[in-house]
Amino acid sequence: MSGYGGSLPSYESAIRTRITAAVQGGNMVLVDVWEEHLDEASFHWEQWERALVAPDFTLTETAEREERLLAHLEGLGDAAALSLVLRPAFGSEERSRQSAATYALLSLGGLDESLARFLGASTEARAGIRRALELSEAPGLGAQLREVLKRNDLDAQAHVLEALVFRQEVPREILARFFTHDEPRARMTALRAAMPLPEDAVSRLLPALLDSAHPGIRAAAMEAGLASGVRLAWDACRKAVQRREPGMPEALTLLAIGGADADTALLVELLQSPDLRPDVLWALGFSGRVRAVEACLEYLAEPSVARLAGEAFSSMTGLLLEGAYALPPRSHPEPSDDPDASLEPKPEDDLPWPHVAAITAWWSEARKRFDKGARYLLGQPFSGSVLVDALESSPMRRRHVLARELAIRTRGKHVIPTRAFSLRQRVALANARTDCAHMRDVPLIHTLR
Repeated sequence: MSGYGGSLPSYESAIRTRITAAVQGGNMVLVDVWEEHLDEASFHWEQWERALVAPDFTLTETAEREERLLAHLEGLGDAAALSLVLRPAFGSEERSRQSAATYALLSLGGLDESLARFLGASTEARAGIRRALELSEAPGLGAQLREVLKRNDLDAQAHVLEALVFRQEVPREILARFFTHDEPRARMTALRAAMPLPEDAVSRLLPALLDSAHPGIRAAAMEAGLASGVRLAWDACRKAVQRREPGMPEALTLLAIGGADADTALLVELLQSPDLRPDVLWALGFSGRVRAVEACLEYLAEPSVARLAGEAFSSMTGLLLEGAYALPPRSHPEPSDDPDASLEPKPEDDLPWPHVAAITAWWSEARKRFDKGARYLLGQPFSGSVLVDALESSPMRRRHVLARELAIRTRGKHVIPTRAFSLRQRVALANARTDCAHMRDVPLIHTLR
């Protein structure tokens, strides 16, 4: 990687440079316009990121936010804006502002400077810069990022590996070197990207990874093992659920998407534990079994998890919780006060409150259309085509799990980048649709060796 010439300008000196240049060049009006573009880009970047995990946004609706973001980023594509507006933005503590500034800098050809700023930043600031590195289409960026992997900086290696995996620009031989990396984040990233795992990694490394003391590494190893068709990974997943091990939310979801009726029954049993109930309801929404539907129905009136139960019920049955099936604003029960509960807003806070009587009445009629031995997604018997349809139409926050299931069931052939810009996502979905047309509802346990 060629170095960026000279030291990076400080925030204060960049401000002075900007003012001087603006006065001398008569660019005061342009500076105001560029600053407005940067403010708006930062705001819309944050709004777009929130939409990617929102329960009330679809891919089409998220693309509308993305369009506004890209319009403001394009407005920063003037070389004169570099010193006047973009470089000062790196003194901000706002991650979205750093992301927007980096993306604009890359679009202006500032590849070396962007990487220099990344390497000189704190790990918190690196996260914002990395997000732009993931999304940018700057020529030669992937090759330059691979050079960073050679540096003796574990944190930088982990960030850059995440960016390269997101860009799908990591050779398998490079991924294999990170299966035993000292930074857990890098191990998890490499494992999830290397689907299926090389045969030698399955035999030499997978057993120890499934037994790791780090719950995130265990979960990533389970997912990679399932995508490799290895029964050992399924056994580890089921045991983790039975033992209620730390890091179990991932295992719960994997058990739901890959299990049969007996596995659904195990998840339903765990609903008896109030501490586990939110995570179990989230997982059950992906199981699609009638037993899971009826278990969720029982919790629609429990204020602490009513919205999660309604979301899971809707995902399986296809019933939209709106109109008669949702309570009007300010007419719903409030969850009991929990002094230990986080005050940070969560995506599920935007879920509708279910109208229990109306939903129960609907299910009493609809129940006859659901086969007890089948699996359902959005009210349709599960298949590859239905899974791709769901990835196109489901709420954004659910699509990340659906994409993981698609990657597992296709042995890593189809990876939908659910946090990428919409065009890239739609291209990946179109590629998956033809291949997945013949995928059927088969529990993963029947596909493992």
